[in-house]
Amino acid sequence: MKTITFLILSTLLFSYSLNAEEKNYCNDPDANMQWEALIQEHPDDMQIHALHALRLGLCFKVDKGDLTVSQATEIFENMRSSLIDVKVREREKEFEETEKKEKDL
Repeated sequence: MKTITFLILSTLLFSYSLNAEEKNYCNDPDANMQWEALIQEHPDDMQIHALHALRLGLCFKVDKGDLTVSQATEIFENMRSSLIDVKVREREKEFEETEKKEKDL
């Protein structure tokens, strides 16, 4: 559940860090500190690490001029959505297995 909550909140963080064409927050110390805090808080969550790594790479490409802020945001949102879908399916499967075990008792 923590991962799903994080992934949803990460939307806000990334939108803040790559706000569509108004201002590029990739190099914003506050946004970067928030991401570092999330990594510290969830050191074993590979999905958070994946999103953080993706953000770093996208910010690098935005700074380099290879991507616009809008393009980077779209890429990030697509990945975030995919990770949420995977996590939801995992939770549903766990729930179904738990229900089946309880029913068998």
